[in-house]
Amino acid sequence: MDAAFPHILVVDDEDAIRELLAYGLRGAGFEVRSAPDGRAALSVMETWKPEAIILDVMLPGIDGFSLLPAFRRVTDVPIIMLSARMETEDKVSGLLRGADDYLTKPFEMQELIARLHASLRRPRLESRETVSYADLVINVGRRTVVRGNRPIELSTREFDLLLTLARNAQHVFTRDQLLDLVWGQDRDVTPATVETYISYLRSKLGDEGKSALIQTIRGVGYTLRLQER
Repeated sequence: MDAAFPHILVVDDEDAIRELLAYGLRGAGFEVRSAPDGRAALSVMETWKPEAIILDVMLPGIDGFSLLPAFRRVTDVPIIMLSARMETEDKVSGLLRGADDYLTKPFEMQELIARLHASLRRPRLESRETVSYADLVINVGRRTVVRGNRPIELSTREFDLLLTLARNAQHVFTRDQLLDLVWGQDRDVTPATVETYISYLRSKLGDEGKSALIQTIRGVGYTLRLQER
């Protein structure tokens, strides 16, 4: 990796935006690759390690907010989100889910470049993030799970599935979305695999009755939320 040419991954579904960003960033001394959606971006990251990611919120299939957990499982590089939405809650949502910065469209290329340089100067610390929901506590760096006072042993895939649900608590994921986020593009599994792993998680979490956290939304998929009384 050449320090003189930091690697930047641009994820945006608009061809014109990707071309504009690539042109401006290369002119500022960055090496750029781009992807039109999250699946393509994760594929690029398997063979090309970016030092920062510029991620659009409005993407086809899985939006930028939902992609953040998948990116954060494989990289701790700075992520700058782009969005035409200026609402404060959108910015807060992106930052809480793992983004480092948030820039609204339209933006000045000079500002984006300045923010990139600032993000790249920040030291990347060991992850100590904790994700909590109800009586569930997930330590991301240590990859440990505790429910109540009871430690729960999970496989790598079970942990990633639970973390995806917990980081997006109350968001309903389809089975195909969970396959993309947890198993990735190169997979030899079907939506039935998601059902199997959900069953594993429920068993290990003691997820039943009024204490159940993983909810099945009939005809759609799964979400992590307290059972409505």
